[in-house]
Amino acid sequence: MQQTNIIEDAPAPAGCALRLFWMLIGNAIVYASLAVIAMEGAAFPSPLDGVVWVTVVLSIIARRVDITRWSGKTASGEPASLVHWRRFSATLLVMTAVASALAHWIGK
Repeated sequence: MQQTNIIEDAPAPAGCALRLFWMLIGNAIVYASLAVIAMEGAAFPSPLDGVVWVTVVLSIIARRVDITRWSGKTASGEPASLVHWRRFSATLLVMTAVASALAHWIGK
């Protein structure tokens, strides 16, 4: 039986931070900002729209750096490629645009 060394397979702290950002923190910032837009009826464009879209761009950049520099993995632990990055980017952009429009519509 061959043993694998868990420590050798663990990502570097910077890679771990990038994964936390694009998987969790970035999404939390976007969701919270859109919730506030919907609850307070913020006009478009608002400073919170800026927060949403800056966070989306940072998430896309973080995902690409994670894949290209830190041997990024998918959410299920498989090695990620730039195909995964393109799919992630397109999905994130479309879903955020729809959610943003919906948040502004609800807020009116």
